[in-house]
Amino acid sequence: MNSSTYTNLLYEIIEKHVVRVTINRPDLLNAVDLPTMVELKNLLAEIAEDRELRVLIITGAGDRSFVVGADRQEIRLHAEDEERAKTFEDVSRVTFNLIEDIGKPSICAVNGFTFGLGVQMAIACTFRIASANARFGLPEINMGFFPSMGATQRLTRLIGASRATEMILTGEPVDAAEAHRIGLVNRIVPLPDLSSSVHRFAMNLAEKSPVAIRLASKAIRHGGEMPLSDALKYEANLSSECLKSEDSREGRRAFTEKLKR
Repeated sequence: MNSSTYTNLLYEIIEKHVVRVTINRPDLLNAVDLPTMVELKNLLAEIAEDRELRVLIITGAGDRSFVVGADRQEIRLHAEDEERAKTFEDVSRVTFNLIEDIGKPSICAVNGFTFGLGVQMAIACTFRIASANARFGLPEINMGFFPSMGATQRLTRLIGASRATEMILTGEPVDAAEAHRIGLVNRIVPLPDLSSSVHRFAMNLAEKSPVAIRLASKAIRHGGEMPLSDALKYEANLSSECLKSEDSREGRRAFTEKLKR
């Protein structure tokens, strides 16, 4: 990966197996335009191919905002150019699907305001760890459209139809405490502790078997969309695949040796 390729993103490889990607537009509260989304899509595609990288962290620059949504200028362009609006939505959907399907756990470090596109990006991640000052909202309904880059589906599966419908149809934001209560975020930490807390969480994940994590994640994600009997068979097949892997054999050998000590 070549950092000079990216204008609006920063990335850092942490202790070999963890990569942190930062949306770097702090003067605009990390609002995203089409070039930024294209950059993110391209960088995620590179990360997906790197087998050394086991955990992805996504965050925003500064301490005020993760991503406040689409850039205002970008929204104005969409009102005038339907083709650009469609391109932006298509690229965003591909990007968020990449996050979800990247084959390694992802952590969204939510550092402040997270609106619209930011929420849709965050819920594509495996985990969300938020600072105590974070706020989450989907204000699209107030502008005459709705959040259609995964929110109606991912958010509903994450927090339930009732709460998802309320957030989407009213556009009213929720604070970090409420987001945690309804299951939108996994953990809340004080803002000064966010980076270190996410780092510890990521390093813990990076120590686990990447094969077991990938297959367990598939079982959780896809099994939940199946009838229970089919889901149990799917789980059993993935377990068999996992146990046959050299990664799993090595993990069991190491665990057995540890017990002998």
